[in-house]
Amino acid sequence: MRVRSYSNLFLAGVMASIVGVTVSNAAKADQDYGASLDARRSSHFYIGLDYSPAFSKIRDFKIIESSGETAAVYPYFDDGRSHAIEYNKFDWNTPNPRIGFKDNTLLAIGSSIGYAFSRARVEVEVGYESFKIKDRGKGGKKEKDGSAVYLLAKELAYSVASNQQDKLAVALSKVKGKDIVNFAKALESTSPTIGEKVCRTRSGSGEKNYARYVEKTSRSSNDTSLCGDIGGTSAHNSPRVNVFKDFAAKTLGDGSRNWPTSSGTKSMENDNANAVAADLVKNLNMEEKAIVAGLFSRTIEGGEAAKISAISTTSVMLNVCYDFYGKESSIAPYACAGIGSNFVGIVDSHIVPKLAYKLKAGIGCQISPEISIFAGGFYHRILGNGRYADLPVKRLFYDESPKGRTKNTAVANFSMSYAGGELGVRLAF
Repeated sequence: MRVRSYSNLFLAGVMASIVGVTVSNAAKADQDYGASLDARRSSHFYIGLDYSPAFSKIRDFKIIESSGETAAVYPYFDDGRSHAIEYNKFDWNTPNPRIGFKDNTLLAIGSSIGYAFSRARVEVEVGYESFKIKDRGKGGKKEKDGSAVYLLAKELAYSVASNQQDKLAVALSKVKGKDIVNFAKALESTSPTIGEKVCRTRSGSGEKNYARYVEKTSRSSNDTSLCGDIGGTSAHNSPRVNVFKDFAAKTLGDGSRNWPTSSGTKSMENDNANAVAADLVKNLNMEEKAIVAGLFSRTIEGGEAAKISAISTTSVMLNVCYDFYGKESSIAPYACAGIGSNFVGIVDSHIVPKLAYKLKAGIGCQISPEISIFAGGFYHRILGNGRYADLPVKRLFYDESPKGRTKNTAVANFSMSYAGGELGVRLAF
């Protein structure tokens, strides 16, 4: 929301309070306020309770896993059938969606306790606001409890989902061979037809001279250690096409050989990593790439899932206020400035304290020596660098990635302020 909208809200609250209190004051114009004025201006303690709906201004919300390896964030499709977060239900066509939050009009309450002397007041105010996450709209939907889940995907998953062959090749070249073997096994068990499109050997002269995967390339036969190699002459009959599962089992073995570079007299640096990247990007459709991206997260890179339902904040502020009383008038404009702390919750009720300030102004009306009502507007801003660390995250269902790849925490960055109106009552004692 723009600053102009906040200003309009503030002015509307003040004007509405002026009109309401003026009408009430006119009806009581003949009453004697002398006693109430004396009581009002003497020193006393008070407690207050108010309703304070607010419009949020949460900007540039970003979340990454704690080590900073997140390449992109993807929303989750939830069908409500399972509480587990499955690797194949993310929207890989929508990287880094805008994550927005609603205004708070219901659960918006505040209370205060203070001391008034003459026209000044000092109070401690506690407030609570909760800004629920917005629907993702066309691309996805929230869970039934109002939450949304996002995968913090790393380089392999992001590169294949976004068709970036060169980046994928570089990322694959940094992966250990045994991790590629585990990925190949997972692909074969879940989507064998995809594996048939990767490292598919080609035939040489004739129709049945396909390259055959072994530990080391031989130029005198069809034997090869290069992904997707071509066969030799008809003298070395090899009628069966070899695919990714054969490459993993026969050429990579336990992962200690032929990755990322094949073995042979004409091998080139990272040739197997480059060949696998090319097949994944060029030979698969988007649905198949989504499956591969999910498996990369589940078996090699690890994938953190952040479940976000709302940004909630409990504020504790020390306010200094001034009431602008007129002569024998029950109406008093007021202004306050305060500083304190907001305790911000983002993921799984994890709380991060932040320094904050608050400004508010409005109109108060004394309706008895002990009771006054007030209405006005406020602006509340959280200070600091906008970094919220150590947020707990969830793991993908059946995560097989090596120990330490999936992190336990994430970091969110955003700026936060909110503005709104307040309507309440103060009781003196």
